[in-house]
Amino acid sequence: MQLTQYLMLPKEITPFERGYLARLNKIALVFFFLHIPALMAVAWVADTRPLFALTLGLVVMIGPAVAYRTIENPRALSIVYGITAMFMGGLLVHFGQGPVQIEMHFYFFALLAMLCMFANPAVNLAAAVTVALHHLIVWLLVPGSVFNYEAQWWVVLVHAAFVVLETVAACYISRQFFDNVIGLEKIVQARTASLNEKQRDMRLILDNVEQGLITIDLDGAMAGEYSHMIAKWFGTPVAGNQLFAWLRERDPAYSEWLEMALETVRERMLPVGVALGQLPKRLQVGDRTYAVQYQLIGSANGASPAAVAPIERNGVEEKILVIFTDITEMMRKDASERHQAELLAMFERLTRDRAGFIEFMTETDDILARLRGEARQDVSYAKRLIHTLKGNAAIFGMQQLSQLCHELENRIAEEGQAPGEANLATLQQTWAKMHAELQPLIGERQHRSIEIDDEDYRAILQAVTGGADRQRIARMIEAWRLEPASKRLARIEEQLRGLAQRMGKSEVVVSVEPNGLRCHSEHFVAFWSAFIHVLRNAVDHGVEERAERERSGKTGPPAIKVSTAMRDQRFVVTIEDNGPGVAWDVLRDQARELGVSAEVLADPERLICLPGLSSKTSVTELSGRGVGMAAVRDACEALGGVIKVESARGAGTRISFIFPKDRAVYEGHAALLDDEPQQLAAAG
Repeated sequence: MQLTQYLMLPKEITPFERGYLARLNKIALVFFFLHIPALMAVAWVADTRPLFALTLGLVVMIGPAVAYRTIENPRALSIVYGITAMFMGGLLVHFGQGPVQIEMHFYFFALLAMLCMFANPAVNLAAAVTVALHHLIVWLLVPGSVFNYEAQWWVVLVHAAFVVLETVAACYISRQFFDNVIGLEKIVQARTASLNEKQRDMRLILDNVEQGLITIDLDGAMAGEYSHMIAKWFGTPVAGNQLFAWLRERDPAYSEWLEMALETVRERMLPVGVALGQLPKRLQVGDRTYAVQYQLIGSANGASPAAVAPIERNGVEEKILVIFTDITEMMRKDASERHQAELLAMFERLTRDRAGFIEFMTETDDILARLRGEARQDVSYAKRLIHTLKGNAAIFGMQQLSQLCHELENRIAEEGQAPGEANLATLQQTWAKMHAELQPLIGERQHRSIEIDDEDYRAILQAVTGGADRQRIARMIEAWRLEPASKRLARIEEQLRGLAQRMGKSEVVVSVEPNGLRCHSEHFVAFWSAFIHVLRNAVDHGVEERAERERSGKTGPPAIKVSTAMRDQRFVVTIEDNGPGVAWDVLRDQARELGVSAEVLADPERLICLPGLSSKTSVTELSGRGVGMAAVRDACEALGGVIKVESARGAGTRISFIFPKDRAVYEGHAALLDDEPQQLAAAG
């Protein structure tokens, strides 16, 4: 059954096969007619009657000529030509009698081989049967017509055996020729159909995928295939145009960056991962934001692009698959979630320390007003204000505001000038939004309440029942309007712990000593606002890592202490640590580069507050700008205070802020005040 299926061709005749056989059958007919003069020539040479060769040749050609005119099936016509070929071979052997008659038999084998061109095993079989019958019948009737001697029967069998062998090979060749050449049309059609189906599937995917997909070559030229979202988001691309040129009107910054970064990819000086990593990752089109990914495709060695360094073509054209993802809603959602988290953090802070939060809001209003006013022409002053606002915003959980200030600092550092109106407007709008959301929780800021603790209550009760002087009692009551230093230092302690946590230094021990003092909060508001820089420096510079402390031979944990005290009739705020001490040599070297005078170099207090100086080698969101201490100095000197710095390398640092004594500070109920009683609420 399988042999029959192999020898018999499929019934269907493709247009390609029909056209091929039509041409070949026409050529074969001409080829057979050309045998007639050839047979006559052979007959003339062999002296076997050329006219008889002409007659028999014409007789043989009657069949194929009639078949050519009447048979429509090209395969059937080919079988007729296979039989005709063997007849022509028989005539050649007959008219070629003589010394080379036996060599004429080779023509049978040549004809059998040529019949493979019909790509039909049936043609070869028909020819083989014809030649076998020819040899048998003619050998029986006219032995001399087949061989040039009286051949034995076994000679005929040997000839037949070779015909069978060649026929087997010819049938195999014919079938292979049909399957791989004549049947190529079917193969192409099948593969084309398969490719079309795959293309339809791919087009279906590209039309339904939610990402924008397009391929470019290493010069940025776009391919003709792209996903539906590419056309929807950016318009229809033109194959061959460069991606960065096409997107230039939509996002010039992205376009410029992509054009330059592609040069790095083409130069092949960097590993693939690094080169692709330099391509821009964000595309901004109007109010939509797209994340962009890149993947190198077409590596001939089959390796992952990230594993090939440098890029190798290996004869395969490499392209970059560019993947655009619309992340606008995700970013809005993330921003909303961050905003809600900020509001929650601020609300928690507000419930814990309402007075401190209101003070921060008042100070922020003042800083923004100064940035839009007097600080517009003073870059150093603007930097100090922004640095202060950044620190305070971070402490009170306003990360968005703090981040904007950090970016504004970077812009000022790059441009060397005060922030422009557009930048300040963004800062103002962000603060206004936060202010509007917080205001209902805070209410009217002018509303003030007086809080007294148990110690104050017992003291006033003892003074009244003990018959104390009315002026003394009035002074004690007036002092309630002042903020307890313990409350302020508790707030500072919390800030220090929060800073230490953010910097990964949570092992630091923080302590405070208020010493029973009270301070007028509004009098010192600017100082306490700027004091955040001192706290950040204490944590960043004054807290060593455990390994560093062990190398220095220090035992115990790092510690920071903040205290308020009255010394020699002066109000002193002190912060001290047991860290590495101030790197005076580093600061002096930086100061010399700035052209600072020798007088300033010799004055520790002036040196440490010099704008632009920092012992940090890099700028972070917390420190490294060299403007924080300058802001603290300004706030301190505005109140008539001075700064005293004591630092020993490897032992720690103590910084004291010393203010003249006035009605803004109350020493405690045990102290006897000599001056006339006044309303402390109006002091300062």
